Amino acid sequence: MTDEAEYRERLLPKWWVWLVAIALVSMLAVAYGAALGSTAGFVVEAGGTGLVILVLWVTSPRVVVTATDLQVADAVLPRSSVVSAMRVGPQEITTLRGPGADARLFVSLRPWSSAEGVLVQLLDPADPHPAWLFSSRHPARVVDALTATMGR
Repeated sequence: MTDEAEYRERLLPKWWVWLVAIALVSMLAVAYGAALGSTAGFVVEAGGTGLVILVLWVTSPRVVVTATDLQVADAVLPRSSVVSAMRVGPQEITTLRGPGADARLFVSLRPWSSAEGVLVQLLDPADPHPAWLFSSRHPARVVDALTATMGR
């Protein structure tokens, strides 16, 4: 996407996810250090921490709204397909993903990043998804960016 973004965010995990992941690596490093020596423990700690940081960064989806597209993670949707966009809270997300949910929904939820999200209704007969449901730390900003040009 080469258009200038009207809205952009990366859904990195919250601080406690990073802490838990690094704590698990540290426990593994202590075990290796006790069994094989402190050098092995330091190597496991450094390598494991670097790997955890890389994996958490790379697997964090981006939400990008441009003049022409909506991108969530690797999926791209033309804005011309968007009929409406609305902010959804934790209760609504639970309902939309619970029993009786529409299995055709495109879903990109990261509960360790944000409890809120955005529901985008689509009108595109070629698209197998009637709507997109995705996490956002600032769902009102996403909705504002998506609906800014709808009335024009």
